[in-house]
Amino acid sequence: SSSLSSPAPLPATTALRWLKTMTDKGIFVRRADPHDGRRVFVELSPDSSLAMRRYFAEVGQVAAD
Repeated sequence: SSSLSSPAPLPATTALRWLKTMTDKGIFVRRADPHDGRRVFVELSPDSSLAMRRYFAEVGQVAAD
């Protein structure tokens, strides 16, 4: 959580709570680091990634018009 929350002006506990909420809702997925058991990677879920790609494709089309 320290790397994830350090740029944000909020307590680490708040960042962890929000991360858990967004993970529970399927926005993010957590993946264990295979090389370091103390670390967890956080990434967009496949559905969230697809939604973001669609959004930016649509925004790109509007900007090109």
